[in-house]
Amino acid sequence: MPQPYSAVDLHCHTRASDGRLRPEEVVAEAARCGVQLLAITDHDTTAGLDEAQRAAAAAGVGLLPGVELSTQWQGRTIHVVGLAIDPAAPGLVAGLRRLDTERQRRADAIAARLDRLGLTEAASLARADAGDARLTRTHFARALVTVGRCKSVGAAFKRYLAPGRGAYVAAEWPELTEAMDWIRDAGGQAVLAHPQAYQFGSGLRERLIAAFAAAGGGAIEVCCGNSTASDVERARREAEMHGLCGSIGSDFHALGQPWAQLGRVAPLPRTTKPVWNRLR
Repeated sequence: MPQPYSAVDLHCHTRASDGRLRPEEVVAEAARCGVQLLAITDHDTTAGLDEAQRAAAAAGVGLLPGVELSTQWQGRTIHVVGLAIDPAAPGLVAGLRRLDTERQRRADAIAARLDRLGLTEAASLARADAGDARLTRTHFARALVTVGRCKSVGAAFKRYLAPGRGAYVAAEWPELTEAMDWIRDAGGQAVLAHPQAYQFGSGLRERLIAAFAAAGGGAIEVCCGNSTASDVERARREAEMHGLCGSIGSDFHALGQPWAQLGRVAPLPRTTKPVWNRLR
């Protein structure tokens, strides 16, 4: 029996951050895959939204302006998606400027560490790959694959870019609650991104979701691109326990990645309230 998919995808990336496709290409791919409601949620930037909005209007795809913010909670990196935001909201603009400065600092430090490891070519290739976008660890990981040091992006993270490795540089992200304030002040809904990705024990994960809900969070990503059936069921229970809506997102970055393809996400469980019903 064919896998039923949702026509909603509220988490994807473009070349404005660490995705492979331009915003208009992401919209075109979403339309081809049958996505009817899409959110562009690039890492710590809204630079691709204008191009995406024009493409969505032409393609007949509903587009929610979004962003994925890097935050910290109890010393751990947590990603929060903001949906239906006003990209011009002063608090959000100031917050994104601060995040951009931190990303630049970290990218320069990673490049310097790669240089010391004799991998100057990888740092140069990462800059070329990023183009006008801010450098991310993903750009460096791709470059390490290109120069033949690693067989995959995941292997590059494990060998060079993960905590404790030679090119790892810790980022000083804003606190979770502060970044959520930026989303709220921009008129958006805060969504806890890909909860299954955090390697937390059940007690710590429970405290994270409780803190997120207490700070005014609106939803949790119940269905993600690489979610298993047990991941979905666990997130469903957590959403209902904490009075949160559910969201759906593939976390798309590039074509050819079957675990994160646009629109190829399971639909929300019937008992979960969809976050898009609360959005403008």
